[in-house]
Amino acid sequence: MRLTMLSLTVAIAAHLCSCATPPVDGPGAAHVFVGGAVYTLDPAQPWVSAVVVDEGRIAYAGDDRRALEFVGRDTVVHHLRARTLLPGFIDAHAHPIMTAGGSESLQIDPGDDDDAIAKAVARYARKNPDLPVIRGFGFSAAQFGPEGPDKRVLDAVVSDRPVILVDEGGHSAWGNSRAFEVLDIDHDTPDPIPGAHYYKRDARGEPTGWMLESQTFMPALAKLGTVTVEGTVEGAAPLLALWSSMGVTTVFDAGMSAFEAIGFEALARLDREGRLPLRIVASHMIQHPEQVAGAVDRLIALRNRYTTDRVRVGHIKIHNDGTIEARTAAMLQPWVGEPDNRGGVLLERDALRRFVTRVDAAGIDLHIHVIGDRAVRQALDAVEAARHANGDTGVRVTLCHVELIHDDDLERFAPLDVIVQATPVWHVPPRPETARALGPERVERLERFAPLVRDGVRVTFGSDFPASGTIRGISPLHNIETGMTRQHFGHPEGEVLGGEAQRLDLEALLRGYTLDAAYQLRLEHEVGSIEAGKRADLIALDANLFEVDPHEIHEVKVRLTMVDGEIVHQRGLRDWITDRYLGL
Repeated sequence: MRLTMLSLTVAIAAHLCSCATPPVDGPGAAHVFVGGAVYTLDPAQPWVSAVVVDEGRIAYAGDDRRALEFVGRDTVVHHLRARTLLPGFIDAHAHPIMTAGGSESLQIDPGDDDDAIAKAVARYARKNPDLPVIRGFGFSAAQFGPEGPDKRVLDAVVSDRPVILVDEGGHSAWGNSRAFEVLDIDHDTPDPIPGAHYYKRDARGEPTGWMLESQTFMPALAKLGTVTVEGTVEGAAPLLALWSSMGVTTVFDAGMSAFEAIGFEALARLDREGRLPLRIVASHMIQHPEQVAGAVDRLIALRNRYTTDRVRVGHIKIHNDGTIEARTAAMLQPWVGEPDNRGGVLLERDALRRFVTRVDAAGIDLHIHVIGDRAVRQALDAVEAARHANGDTGVRVTLCHVELIHDDDLERFAPLDVIVQATPVWHVPPRPETARALGPERVERLERFAPLVRDGVRVTFGSDFPASGTIRGISPLHNIETGMTRQHFGHPEGEVLGGEAQRLDLEALLRGYTLDAAYQLRLEHEVGSIEAGKRADLIALDANLFEVDPHEIHEVKVRLTMVDGEIVHQRGLRDWITDRYLGL
């Protein structure tokens, strides 16, 4: 008699479980996972061997014998063969929609010098003669030093069309002379936000080609029509599939900048057309003081218009300082070699306090970009002021990036119940030019999250893609490895950033990518752990992370990604259901 794949799979699972329980009458549950190492993030039962999924929810998490009682004629049984099943990863900070809008840009390697970049721009321009604007992304601002890149380098290869290249962190841009002409930016043009968002100028006051911080170039890119709804929708499909292939089931979109109107419309279209393979929690980004007055009303309007099952709108994002690479992060002490430069903030201390207090009183969660130690301190001061003025409103405040914390501020996070979001692939020894700009004392204080974890602070993790650079920056597994080693990939003998005491353990990193990230996004009752009743957001890996050398975690593959009980990515699924077991 010819066996069906279902009956064969059920027979294998039952045999391996030493369980003779027959399938139930009727269709049964949609999916049954058995024979695995299931790390649930549920403190009541951290480890189980089986999970049952039905109607998009987790119906059961426990032992194989009980799970097989859910098998019916339509059940898909997955035998994990001791592989790991985890809650779906949550990317707690990224820019998927804005990235999709610029997906056709010239991609620049951060290691390229100005000569290599110029050659790449020339090649791209020749291949795209009809493009009205040459847009690129990814150069390293740090390599140019405090003077930054020069427009004349780009003029030598493209002079007839605007060229605007955005750096790898998304906080500065390099334009050619034609771009400044088209945008009518010259000697007499005032800086958008003096001291914080400004044009680098020569001794005569002429713009040199370097635009520092978003308001100098994001509105320009929007004005030049470089992003459209249609282009964003089409660019999103391969990008979101990439997140799915890496086990990500929810992404926090930490801001669409000047493309917010286009981005939300593109997001809504993707949702209507069933083209969202993951859940997106979107935010309203504040990048100019003029946005402050209407911020609460704008967030509420976005929430009312765009919230669906797969799309949530839940945070106001304050983009309050810059980056280390562009030397615009707000520091307590000046940058090395620049006694007059301590970076800048979007909202100065008192303005930030007033705004955070008002948003807190409105019951809206906050996500605040802070990188320098001065920006971190002022954000903590603002949260403290809001708590004092409003009491406990239940508002959740996340400080993102938090690359430099002064010693005096380390113990302030836990009492204020502030969430901290970080990108572990950055937790490696800095480039020489970055180290020189910071000085040795600040290098020793870079990316300190282990003390916060020990204090009980919720530390969550995300890619900040595309600012994380290469595609692997999206991968939670790559980030987890770096968070554990604090070394560059492939260099287990190399320097450990901050020493071994700053390394994070696997449990902390997994919690920060699942349950604590869900808490940040107010989804902890829906996702983030494997518990009966929660949404079936699950991932299967081809190895048990707790048995893998930390330096080899990046080699582990995501075999399956499931969102709301639907398989949105699978890699060699037949191998681990039947083929490998039977030697076929």
